Amino acid sequence: MLIDSHTHLEMPPFRDDLDEVISRAVSSGVGEMLNVGSDPSSFDETLALTERYKEVYGALGMHPHNAKDWNGSIEKKLKRLILRRKALAVGEIGLDYYRDLSPREVQQEVFRRQIGIALYFKKPIIVHCRDAFRDVITILKEEGAREVGGVFHAFSGGDDEALEVVALGFHIGIGGPITYRNSKLPQVAQRLPSGSMVLETDCPYLPPEPYRGKRNEPSYVKLVAEKLAETLGVQQEDIERATEVNYRYLFHGKRDFPQTIAYALKGNLYVNVTSSCTNNCTFCARSHAHHFIYGYNLNLITDPTVEEMISAVRGAIASDTYREIVFCGYGEPTCRHDDMVKAATALKELGVPLRLNTNGHGNMINRRNIVPELEKVFDRISISLNAHDKDTYMRLCRPDAGAKSYDAMLDFIRKAAASQMECTVTTLDCPEIDVEASRGLVETIPGATFRVRRYHFTSCTE
Repeated sequence: MLIDSHTHLEMPPFRDDLDEVISRAVSSGVGEMLNVGSDPSSFDETLALTERYKEVYGALGMHPHNAKDWNGSIEKKLKRLILRRKALAVGEIGLDYYRDLSPREVQQEVFRRQIGIALYFKKPIIVHCRDAFRDVITILKEEGAREVGGVFHAFSGGDDEALEVVALGFHIGIGGPITYRNSKLPQVAQRLPSGSMVLETDCPYLPPEPYRGKRNEPSYVKLVAEKLAETLGVQQEDIERATEVNYRYLFHGKRDFPQTIAYALKGNLYVNVTSSCTNNCTFCARSHAHHFIYGYNLNLITDPTVEEMISAVRGAIASDTYREIVFCGYGEPTCRHDDMVKAATALKELGVPLRLNTNGHGNMINRRNIVPELEKVFDRISISLNAHDKDTYMRLCRPDAGAKSYDAMLDFIRKAAASQMECTVTTLDCPEIDVEASRGLVETIPGATFRVRRYHFTSCTE
């Protein structure tokens, strides 16, 4: 389902044909729209829309342009109305130093007051930030806004700013500008974790191509999803699933998403083997956010049985075709070596190439050389190197077994590269990792090929 997480349907451009606008949105696959207030009159208009249309929910807040009008009466009204059933968030609030329609010190004080309201009522925040990034981030940190999270609406920053937003636990709103020729959004989106993005239009503003210069409307969020999918090399359905889960997690507080054993992505079928891992990598997404990849919940409460893995894969294969079946997940698959091999052996008859993603600790974990057993069932193996030396590995990967893990991993790579499996050794293009030194190390190992994986924003050094 498509969700437009930021609309202004109460504004004059929609007065004459709002029913048709909503109908077009629903026909385009938009299942929900979040209408975002900006002043006291829009509070009432937004709530009226939520009563009129079942697909419309509301957010209420005082825009920084209107901060100069803030008073005790408005604060009381916001506190009263934010309790309404379909009022999901406080926003849009923040700072705008581009137009400066309210004094900056007043904007800052009103921003802080509304963050306090969001914290008290446990509502997420929709942030407006224009030419004021440093002050916005500082205030969010000082006021403890991480507790409720929110969205940086109409994000226009670069990689450095996006990293700070994600590290703060906030989502980034992806809208029409991702389709603009000179936009930085495509570059930023390639670094975002799939769990840190939501779709938006900001209608009637910021329409995507080819409607630039015309009125924007919620149905156009489909064009944003299409461009984002193209940018990330995934299917539109992956974007829809990811952004819907992110939205419902943030704004509706939904947590009961089903656990995923087998999931399709980028033409492959992945098997979620275990949540156990012998590394605690600083760059691993599971250390920083909920355990979702493109909307799939990989947070296993219990590991799947051999039968459950086989059944999940066969069920997926029955309805689609895949380039590979990849045993991986958020944990280290070789922690369950025997069960994994049993499942892979049963699935080999499907005729789809099998690949194992591993951190290379398999021999150390199982206290024997498991490579001969792996090459009987797996066609390919990908091993995460992620460091060109032991010190870097210890700092970034933080293995349970200590420094011996690095040597064990290198020994595993050499054995796997000498096997019948196609062996690829990978590293992230994270700022803390010397990619070229890693490449040089792998090139000394006969039979191993090297590949760089894209690093998605967390903090490599925290």
